[in-house]
Amino acid sequence: MYKIIRMKKVIIFCLTLASSVALSQELKSKKGENYLPEAKDCALQIDAVPFLDYTGKLLSNTGASSPSIASPAFAPFTIGGKYFTSNAFAYRAKLRIGAVSSTVKNSVINNSKTTADTVYTSDSRNIKNTNITVSFGFEKRRGKTRLQGYYGAEGFLKIAGGGSKYSYGNSFTSDNPSVFTTDFNTIAATGYANSLQQSRIVQTKNGTTFGLGARAFFGVEYFIFPKISLGAELGWGVSYMNTNDGFVKHERWDNANLTTVRKNTPLAGNSSFGVDTDNTGGQILLSFHF
Repeated sequence: MYKIIRMKKVIIFCLTLASSVALSQELKSKKGENYLPEAKDCALQIDAVPFLDYTGKLLSNTGASSPSIASPAFAPFTIGGKYFTSNAFAYRAKLRIGAVSSTVKNSVINNSKTTADTVYTSDSRNIKNTNITVSFGFEKRRGKTRLQGYYGAEGFLKIAGGGSKYSYGNSFTSDNPSVFTTDFNTIAATGYANSLQQSRIVQTKNGTTFGLGARAFFGVEYFIFPKISLGAELGWGVSYMNTNDGFVKHERWDNANLTTVRKNTPLAGNSSFGVDTDNTGGQILLSFHF
């Protein structure tokens, strides 16, 4: 009886050892590389759909366009990364610092020139926008195979604002209370539409947007290669956004006082609060660990 019990223990030990060896082999490549992330690893996470679309078209007769790197749907235009303190815990961060300035010009008839040949001058519009988003959180991981599950929470802060400034080649005068002015909102055959105007925009100022939010998330990923995985993530969160008042500034000729006058018209701000799920489109994520 004793020998039978001892034999069972030996068999169980051997099976456990064999299982551990098999699992160890499964989590390493033929070159001995670990499939799963480890302590002190960093990770970059992007949208995998452009790459999958490229691969699918490459294997078909429709032709393949070059893939573009995109941010996750639940954090548009952000750069996302992770830092692992162990194989089961990681800090997550996302960052967007956007500052865009663009200028467009348009030719119009010069009102101050009365020569036989038409003389032109130019109007311009300069647009500036700023968008800053910062996110920080953590995730915990489960699973002992190349299929991993994870869950966690993160919060974000968002600040955005911008506006436009206009400059014009024609100035209002007592001789020209109406001048050729560009309408930068209307496209014409030779640029933007323009016409004689007695009043025009010189500046728009959007209210500053301030946002706060937090989300809980869970996801799964499978390591197709060492330290490279495909996965999907869903989340549920709350967010609050508030946009301050802005203004639009116009100018016109004041014939009574023989001067150009300017006046601000307020633009009402807004606020919103929401509770909802995200990434309902079923986005697939591609993660690189190094």
